Amino acid sequence: MRLATVILVLAVIAAALVHLRRREIAVRYEIQRLQAQQVRLRRKLWDQQVRLGCLTAPGEIRSRAEEMVMRNGQAGGYLARRDAGQGTHR
Repeated sequence: MRLATVILVLAVIAAALVHLRRREIAVRYEIQRLQAQQVRLRRKLWDQQVRLGCLTAPGEIRSRAEEMVMRNGQAGGYLARRDAGQGTHR
């Protein structure tokens, strides 16, 4: 009787260890997947920061403003103020 109890306990422990090992493998896979996603997101963030830096550079802003002036047909090479001509000068 005592031997059967020991065998049963050892079998339960073995089954628990197998279950824990499978969970460990699944969790490691999930961690690896999330780390790869984190690398992709960091790369995307870096690309967006570089693009934002390029778009907000003074020379780029100036050239886009000049293109807008040419498209809108405003004379003088300067952008008109929104409130110009409305008598709201301070």
